[in-house]
Amino acid sequence: MDPSVPATLNEAISSEPMWLRVWVLTLVFTHLAAVLFMIHRRDSGWAVRVEAIAIVASFFLAAVAMNWLFHQGGYVRLLGLAHLLFWTPVYVWIFLRRKTIGRGSMFGEYIIVYLIIVGVSLGIDLIDVVRYLLGDGELFNRWAGV
Repeated sequence: MDPSVPATLNEAISSEPMWLRVWVLTLVFTHLAAVLFMIHRRDSGWAVRVEAIAIVASFFLAAVAMNWLFHQGGYVRLLGLAHLLFWTPVYVWIFLRRKTIGRGSMFGEYIIVYLIIVGVSLGIDLIDVVRYLLGDGELFNRWAGV
C-alpha cells in the first residue's frame, strides 16, 4: 500500500484543510446532539422521541457505510452516497413533521438547526455523487496547491 495515501477514512479526513474538518465536526455534533433530546418529560411521564433516535441511528449507519465505501473505492466523492442513503429518509420524514414538532421548545429549535445543516450537507453530497458518476471522483489531495 502507498504510504502517501491514507489507510483509513479518519486519516483521509484529517488530511483535509481546517475549514473542512470543522464542517465534518459540525455534522458530527449536529447529529449527536439528538442524544440530548431522546428522552423528555410529558405530563403523563417520560417519553422517547423517535425523531432523535432516527437521527442518531442514521448517523451511525452512514458512518459504517462510508467506512465500507472507503475500503472498497478509496477517498472518492462516492462516499456522499452513504449520507444520501441513510440521512435522506430521516431528513425528509423530519422535514414533513417539522410543524408537528413545532418551534416552541429546545427540541424544535434543534430540529431547525438540524434541517439547515444536514440539508446543506445532502446538497453537497448529491453534487459529489453526480461528479463521481461523471468521472470526477478523487478527493485526496484535491486542495493541494490551492
